[in-house]
Amino acid sequence: MLDELKKFHDSHPNEINLKYPDHYDTKWVLDESQWPCFHLSALDNQPWKEMHAEAEALLDKFYSHREHSYGNGWKSLTLHGLDEDTQSLSGYGEREETLKKLHWTWVAEHCPVTKKFLTETWPAEYLNRVRFMLVEPGGYILPHQDRPDEEKRLSVCNISLNNPEGCKFVFKQHGIVPFKDEGSAFLMDISNPHSVWNQSDIPRIHMIIHSELGRKVRDFFYIVRKSFYTNKERKINEGLE
Repeated sequence: MLDELKKFHDSHPNEINLKYPDHYDTKWVLDESQWPCFHLSALDNQPWKEMHAEAEALLDKFYSHREHSYGNGWKSLTLHGLDEDTQSLSGYGEREETLKKLHWTWVAEHCPVTKKFLTETWPAEYLNRVRFMLVEPGGYILPHQDRPDEEKRLSVCNISLNNPEGCKFVFKQHGIVPFKDEGSAFLMDISNPHSVWNQSDIPRIHMIIHSELGRKVRDFFYIVRKSFYTNKERKINEGLE
């Protein structure tokens, strides 16, 4: 397992460098770009540190996640979902009926800053599953993909509440996702094989958001558009475009 992990990470030593087109198109970015990830830079100035502190205070409450398949030192804690269940919702039958049963868990009561972000700032009307995801020091997630190739799109949001030096999230054939240790939000295309390896001595805590846009679709598109132009301008200023 470790040989497979090392080979995968060694073969992707560089950060992902997206090529931005001259003109913006929402459908192209989300559905047609083939980008493995997209930095929601419009959300950069959020209270990530406070949210990290809330999650860190609950480290002893996290559950092992897919420990017997492709995770080691990978744990999770549900803020919004089916009670404390951290696994996939696909095993609970009809999707629409399952979604009606989702609710805030006891974890949200201990995380008021995080809950406020999810209810007041995150641009979606309905939350599906929202989980803190921990990778312990030395822990890893073996290469895998969560959706088939024909379902390529940017959808799930992965937020680094911290991302210590030495911890890398890698997409096959693309490279390292440039998560910030001080906090950053990325839309992800999880049809691409990916892997995480925390080679630091600090627990890595991210938050994964699955949601339905509903009546906030315009808010979401605004965040994507603003992020597109912010990211493009940064690349130009850094001489990368």
